[in-house]
Amino acid sequence: MNQSTHLSSSLPTARRQPLLLLLLALLLALSLWPITQSVWNKELQQLQEQTHNELLLHVTGLRGKLAQYEYLAQLLTEKEDLRPLLLAPNAAENWQQLNQRLDRFRAISEASDIYLMDAQGWTLAASNWWRPDSFIGQNFAFRPYFQQAMQGQQGRFFGLGTTSGARGYYFSYPVFDADTPIGVLVVKIEIHAIEEPWRDPLGELLVTDEDGVIFISSRPEWRLLTLQPLEQQRRQHIQHSLQYAGRQLRPLAIEYLAEFDEQSRRVRLSLSREEERDYLMMRYALPELDWTVHIIKDLTPLYRRVLLSGLLTGLIFLALILLALFIDQRRHAQQEKRLWQQQAHRQLQKAHSQLEQRVHERTADLSASNQRLLQEIQRHQKTEAQLRSAQKELIQAAKLALLGEMAASINHEINQPLSALRSYSQNAVTLIERGQLETAQDNLAIILELTDRMAEISAQLRVFSRQSEQKLSCVSLQAACRYALRLYATPLAQGKIHLEQDLPEAELLAWADMVSVEQILVNLISNALHAVQDQPQPWIKISARAANRQQVVLQVWDQGGGIDPAHLDDLFTPFYTRKESGLGLGLSISSRLAQALQGQLSAANHWHGQLSGQGQPSGAVFTLTLPRFDGDPDTPLSPSTRNRSASGTPPQQARSHSSEPSV
Repeated sequence: MNQSTHLSSSLPTARRQPLLLLLLALLLALSLWPITQSVWNKELQQLQEQTHNELLLHVTGLRGKLAQYEYLAQLLTEKEDLRPLLLAPNAAENWQQLNQRLDRFRAISEASDIYLMDAQGWTLAASNWWRPDSFIGQNFAFRPYFQQAMQGQQGRFFGLGTTSGARGYYFSYPVFDADTPIGVLVVKIEIHAIEEPWRDPLGELLVTDEDGVIFISSRPEWRLLTLQPLEQQRRQHIQHSLQYAGRQLRPLAIEYLAEFDEQSRRVRLSLSREEERDYLMMRYALPELDWTVHIIKDLTPLYRRVLLSGLLTGLIFLALILLALFIDQRRHAQQEKRLWQQQAHRQLQKAHSQLEQRVHERTADLSASNQRLLQEIQRHQKTEAQLRSAQKELIQAAKLALLGEMAASINHEINQPLSALRSYSQNAVTLIERGQLETAQDNLAIILELTDRMAEISAQLRVFSRQSEQKLSCVSLQAACRYALRLYATPLAQGKIHLEQDLPEAELLAWADMVSVEQILVNLISNALHAVQDQPQPWIKISARAANRQQVVLQVWDQGGGIDPAHLDDLFTPFYTRKESGLGLGLSISSRLAQALQGQLSAANHWHGQLSGQGQPSGAVFTLTLPRFDGDPDTPLSPSTRNRSASGTPPQQARSHSSEPSV
């Protein structure tokens, strides 16, 4: 009778199981939506903050680039007396001299072109007078920057060159006769220099004008497209001004999906016929230029993270549901066993209790093990971060320690210009009192050269002491050698050390980081100077060559007696040194820097300039092997290489400008 009652009570429970399963599935579906939405909002907010910060950095860089040339046209009109040439043109020699001066000013300021127009818009003088596509004889009266300047204002304009077809930004300023403009001086800069640092694999940058025309973009195929279709009246105005040289301004394949706030929205771009992607698009207005800077970030990684989070949450809920069903099914199975076997009930209950206890203990053990594992992982991550931080600090400490050794020579280099500055300043005062202004002006020009020399010396110390970002680029080995040898010019001269340079005439280019290569060279030259300081005829040699099509080799030789073969394997070990006051970090850090550049630093002995021989070695040779630059024209050049390596420039850019005032 008792068993029948229990059996009848178990039947409704079996009927409730599908209903329970349906309720749990509904609970799973309802819980996934708010969790996924919360993850989306959090990830989107982080992406918006990061993108906004990047946008502000690029806007600051753009404003700084334009500010370099904003007042150049006005400064040149005030410095150069252009009014007599415009009012009464003289002989062709005067215009040729003006052409050459404009070319020198262009080379100094790194502008694209500088040219002078009369009141009718005809170009009379230009810095590109020597080129086949010179602006001389061209009329640019239709350009807005000319019309603004002829109204007595400073002109600014972006457009495509009608002669060259290149994108440029123009600064103009009027030449006055009393209060009447009689001509216009224009300074043009090229836009591609602004786009070079904007390349980002995870996003794109673009700048639009007041009509929404994209004229600057990190993606070349988007240039001269519009963010929205242009009205017919604006299209005719643009065509009439030849701002974009008659190009057809087609709209970009963009679809605006949602607007998050005033500065950000979600858009969809068609990258090709088969590919469409969603992006986060943020904008920043530049009202003083009538420009808008846009940055777009691919939302595909964000979608993937949200989807992964939803799947993970669903799996966790599903596992909990299965576990609940399993426990419920097990409990019902035990109840059925108790109905049919009263005798085995106590044993099964005891076994069940013991099993639950073991599960609880095992779960506790696993939880404790997981906690210990998480603590160990966190400790290893913290240790790894501390090791990376310590490595950077050691590199900087070694550089600063080497700066101390060069302090005496740098002090000597600065004292000489200081003494000369005092003498020339006193002479300039005397010459001004006597009325000899031209001679006093020459003295002041020499004083400017001396201050530039002192600035160059201090700049060398700042460049050496700065930390490298390890950005690989095209590096000239000749330029790196010249920089390292300038730091040791005084020790080489005072120690009467014979320096031999075996460098090829053509630029030998490596794919590396300029700051890292310079630091390795400075360490190697410092060690070589220390090795030969007690030699009767000290001698150091620096050579460079191409090992093959993939590698270049840079070697530093010295005549310091060589290295004990027993210690060759210990040279690159941290804190190993033979100097009484050394840290033992120079070669170790140099070896790590070479490895970071995908290169290698090795040491060996040489016998009278040969790497193999018998008897006592005559000195040591350190060999730095680096990847060779493959000559890809799309690979950006590093700033240090661009500034220090000799490039194929026109003769007007290469000659010295020491006799001309600095702009």
